[in-house]
Amino acid sequence: MSSPGFTFASGNLSKLLAIPRYLLAALLSWFVPRDPRRWAFGSGVGVGEGALAVARVLRRDDPEAAIVWLVADEAEADAARAEGFEPVHRRSRAGFWATLRAGQIVVTHGLGDVNRFGVTGATVVQLWHGAPLKRLHLDSPVTTELRAPAPIRAVLRRMYLAGSREVDLFVAGSPIAAERLRSAFRVVPGKVRVLGDPRDDALAAQAREPMLAERARGELRRILAEAGTEIPADATLLLYAPTWRDGEPDPAVPDEAEAELLRAALEQSGAHLLVRRHPLGRGTSDGLLGDRIHALGSDLLRDPTPLLGGVDAVITDYSSIALDFALLGRPIVWFAPDLERYGASRGLYEPLEVTSAGRVLRDWGAVAARIVELAPGSREARLAGAEARALAARYHAHPEGGAAERVLAEIRRLRRPARELVVPGAVFFESFYGRQIGCNPLAIDREIAGRFPGVTRYWSVTSETQQVPPGAIPLLVGGREWLAARRTARLLVVNDWLRFGFRRARGQTVLQTWHGTMLKHLALGRPDVGLRTRIAIRRESRRWSLLLSQNDHSSGQFRSSYAYRGEILELGYPRDDRLARSVAGDRPNPVAVRAARAALGIDADARVLAYAPTWRDGGLTLVDELDVRRLAEELGDEWVVVARGHTRTHAFGAYGGARVIDASRHPDVNDVILAADLLVTDYSSIMFDAAVARVPMAFFVPDLAAYRDRERGFTLDFEREAPGPLLTQREALVARAHELASEGAEAEWLRACAGRAAEWRARYAPHDDGHAAERVVEVLAERGALPRE
Repeated sequence: MSSPGFTFASGNLSKLLAIPRYLLAALLSWFVPRDPRRWAFGSGVGVGEGALAVARVLRRDDPEAAIVWLVADEAEADAARAEGFEPVHRRSRAGFWATLRAGQIVVTHGLGDVNRFGVTGATVVQLWHGAPLKRLHLDSPVTTELRAPAPIRAVLRRMYLAGSREVDLFVAGSPIAAERLRSAFRVVPGKVRVLGDPRDDALAAQAREPMLAERARGELRRILAEAGTEIPADATLLLYAPTWRDGEPDPAVPDEAEAELLRAALEQSGAHLLVRRHPLGRGTSDGLLGDRIHALGSDLLRDPTPLLGGVDAVITDYSSIALDFALLGRPIVWFAPDLERYGASRGLYEPLEVTSAGRVLRDWGAVAARIVELAPGSREARLAGAEARALAARYHAHPEGGAAERVLAEIRRLRRPARELVVPGAVFFESFYGRQIGCNPLAIDREIAGRFPGVTRYWSVTSETQQVPPGAIPLLVGGREWLAARRTARLLVVNDWLRFGFRRARGQTVLQTWHGTMLKHLALGRPDVGLRTRIAIRRESRRWSLLLSQNDHSSGQFRSSYAYRGEILELGYPRDDRLARSVAGDRPNPVAVRAARAALGIDADARVLAYAPTWRDGGLTLVDELDVRRLAEELGDEWVVVARGHTRTHAFGAYGGARVIDASRHPDVNDVILAADLLVTDYSSIMFDAAVARVPMAFFVPDLAAYRDRERGFTLDFEREAPGPLLTQREALVARAHELASEGAEAEWLRACAGRAAEWRARYAPHDDGHAAERVVEVLAERGALPRE
């Protein structure tokens, strides 16, 4: 049982050679109108996958829709006719024309599922074919594999990115899958929606109704019987389905001794094993086939997913079929003999040990033993079923099914005018490009929600997992609703650049709150700023109606760094209102500290060192000059280290270690500040916020000279004014922490810094009295940016 393996190298060469055809087809698409009644479907497996589920629902709900299925051969054409669809060969002229005329295109593997030259201008939906376990597309180095000079490889990469831009909607089954698709295809978050995987609708129904699962078992037995293989009705059915290995042979072909072990295990368990090689895979299973081991190739069954309810357990390596099967809550055997090699070449999104709950088998002997352990009704089978259900909870946001209906509803919504997707005259909030719900926009949102409860509030987010404030509506960055909300909002409250070519409309107010008093130079104040960047900076500042400032120092810097000539509201920082209200004497009050620690999962009696470094220009790594894992060990058991990475470093990893809490994505940085006995930073603006809360600070700056003289430079005399000691050795920092722990607020270095700390607050936090949000919202209301109360 074998098939001619596809390789990325050959596919990439064909892609490059076809550039003239792409250009000609794109030009032609300008002159050929698309018919909104026409739908083009295609799938890499033929007539199947989620595309078939969507097409069936479309035919049921809209009998007038013209459905064309793009096929590769006559066998697929027959299958399309059997479903009532018009088959057209995808590589023919008719296939090009059918694709070019279709208003909607639905694919599962890629644009090549239809005629790839005819997709420009259509509403293109990429369903994909299972939740990603292995790295996809541009996340994997093998995707753009081609032995060619660097400029040619760069052209190839641009072609992949252009293909991603052709897609209007990527469909994911869960937030985890959505994040992986966004990364793999390099698309904005709003292009990926968690709607459930249509290919799993049948499995979801089988999980609810055992009768449907029994029908699937009967269909499997019928298919095998027609191929000459009779399986008893009461036999246990196991499915072995390894993934594709990018054109390389399957390394899991057993030798004769392993085959004998497997046969003996099947005999002992009363089980039969169905072997399903990937349609694009290479290798042979002839050494396995026998009385209890049967081939279930794509020649017998194009798409196995709808019949997975008919098997009792699945054996696989990195195939997403395991995640589909998890919906049934039945055992999964993870068998990966080439784990290290595969991880190094193709790559996995998470260690397979995490996905498999720690059980990865490496040889057929172990698989045979596991088959015996998983006898139906056994304790091991029950435990394995529980592990599968836990896996399903991670990867299926809609285990109830109905994904095909949701996909169709989303396609119809995409076709609606943008103005109908949102409420005009709303307030639009964005913090750190949507990566966090926090900072000044969050504090202003709370004030607006309290004073103007009837106002519609939209929040920009980059993930479905982010929690927006009560009553607010999340919008994924770059999506049609997100763009529409920005165009029609009465008020936009942001703390960074607006991006996406935003133009302030007549009657709109844009409040730029920024995100901290600047220690380091910004924008035009940075060294060696090029002409293109200078133009972009000036264009950006002209988009702002009002600019919020924490102090006079910031106001001056905004004027020079952004060439801003508009109105500045020097009213203090709303994000610091909570900190100001938490002060009791010279420290945060104990109630506020306990609440903050509870929010972070820290014991009230622990000693807490918070580490919050800023990012570095051009850096592609997590900033951890302190080595928090080692720091926690050196501080001792009574201490907990809370690490808060900058939003720009979230993609580069996480802080870890015993007694280390990574709070980088924690929604409220004020919890980190208030929880700290000692806050350690380098050049982050968190130092100005912590000063409001009277939290002791130390500055770990081993690269002080380089940062000051070569990277950004400072807007103030940091070395003279800093409200805490500047340290360059971890040992010195540990000593300071221990001194603070032993003497509390009477530590000598705190007393020495008290004067500078007071001067620092007076200069940089003069308006932070706990009422900044009230003042800001009052100004917005006076200017008509909010409705009258």
